[in-house]
Amino acid sequence: GIPFECHAGSYIEDMNACKTAKRLAVFLALQKARSCSNLFPSSIIIGADTFITVGAIKIGKPLSRADAKRIISSMSGKTIKVHSGIAVITTDRKGVIVDERSDYAVTFLKIKKMSDRDIERLANQKNALNISGAFSIEGEGGKMVESISGDYDNVIGLPMGKLKKLLRSLQSIYVLDTAKTLNRT
Repeated sequence: GIPFECHAGSYIEDMNACKTAKRLAVFLALQKARSCSNLFPSSIIIGADTFITVGAIKIGKPLSRADAKRIISSMSGKTIKVHSGIAVITTDRKGVIVDERSDYAVTFLKIKKMSDRDIERLANQKNALNISGAFSIEGEGGKMVESISGDYDNVIGLPMGKLKKLLRSLQSIYVLDTAKTLNRT
């Protein structure tokens, strides 16, 4: 029942901005949220970013269909990690950031060994170029997942448990701030 808007941030993702996957996920989420701060005064802004790693290699969105095929092939028969950073920032009446909070989630996916036909089909999906790792668990890619260990919501791209925790921490601060303001008047 809370009104909200979805807005694409202006930050251009740099998969090499941080050395570790955890730091990168949180950094990208914060940058996306920060890039919207001046557009939404007196608001709570949620930023999120999700990408995968295959071994130590960080993988974002594919650049082309050929890149999508390469990425999907690299995952075949392996356990991959899905990393999400989540950021919650608040702004004042001028759109200046007054508070920032962030968290991180990682989920492990065991990917089935895929045939060349499976790889080709996934790489040619309509949304393959718009998704980290070139496939989504909600679509055809879900058929390639053998097992999942961790937060399913994280794989979709928004770890809801982490988001609720961050929003609750903001709520307690606003309740305290409101109580202080009421006590002063």
